[in-house]
Amino acid sequence: MIRPFALVFLLALTTGVQAGPLVEAATAIEAKLATGDAIGALDGARDLMAQVWDQSPALSFGQALLVAEPATGYGVFNPRSSIVFKKGDPIQIYCEPFGFGYGSPGEGLHSVNFIVDLQVLDASGNQLALAEGATEFNMTSRHQNREVQANITYNLDGIPVGRYTLITTLRDKNSLKSGSFQTAIEIIE
Repeated sequence: MIRPFALVFLLALTTGVQAGPLVEAATAIEAKLATGDAIGALDGARDLMAQVWDQSPALSFGQALLVAEPATGYGVFNPRSSIVFKKGDPIQIYCEPFGFGYGSPGEGLHSVNFIVDLQVLDASGNQLALAEGATEFNMTSRHQNREVQANITYNLDGIPVGRYTLITTLRDKNSLKSGSFQTAIEIIE
């Protein structure tokens, strides 16, 4: 008896399954490298990344963590050594979203735009607050930048001492995509 997996494999061998557009693009990149066309290969790699980027079903995050101070560029951050904050301290988060769309504000410019929502959960997972549109992120560039970092600062004035989970959601203004990440914090006196 032929198992279903083996049958699919045999059919693939006998029917000459065609490579998809991503494989074809990767093959073209390798061909350009083989002929010494590094610039053409890089252009092809950018196009390939754009295809994968656009097919991402949701916003995702390469990094999302507490930082000691706002980042000065993509990957230029200092992680915070502790999740403990004194009452009134600003909570600074660095994140690297990917899979977002681009706006066209004109004059050859591209924009990256997010609405940022904040949900605060207590230690038992109960929702204490939901701040839709707590802040926004907007960036304009002459390139469709893929390496984008967002510095997010929350001021949770009046929150009691305790442990909390912050759920940050970025809603892309230039596509229907959104994505969330969680950050654990503790507030002390």
